[in-house]
Amino acid sequence: MRITVFSDSHGRIDKMVCALKSWQPDLIVHLGDYIRDAEYLKKEFPQTPVRAVRGNCDIGSTDIEKDWFEIGPVKVFITHGHIYGVKRGLDALLNAAHFSGARVVLYGHTHVAECRQIGGLWVINPGSAGQGLKPTCARLEIGEDGGIDCRIVPV
Repeated sequence: MRITVFSDSHGRIDKMVCALKSWQPDLIVHLGDYIRDAEYLKKEFPQTPVRAVRGNCDIGSTDIEKDWFEIGPVKVFITHGHIYGVKRGLDALLNAAHFSGARVVLYGHTHVAECRQIGGLWVINPGSAGQGLKPTCARLEIGEDGGIDCRIVPV
């Protein structure tokens, strides 16, 4: 399954739309800041499922702050990250992901892209899709056998 992961779009939708048209994923994930951008993507790409959580800038939103889903044998934990204090470190986030049984954790909030493994757990931050000089997203592929591949790419 091909997944495109966005975070921190802050209302800048145009580049996300271009990225989705070029890669055509099977699933879109939006990690908050602005969750209403995820609603726009649902309307723009009705054939592609969208999973989303709210971020710290989604004031007044009643959407969830964390979630998980399974793709074949792989459990994926998603959150914006602010509730785990990711700007101060990843320990709380990694602990939550570990105890959820996840093999992949997706988070945002820091605007710093990363894709790495820590103790067998894939830790992925797509960076900011809407801010900075080089907006980014993550492209994640999860195979039927549970194989995982991740890349950070410009939007």
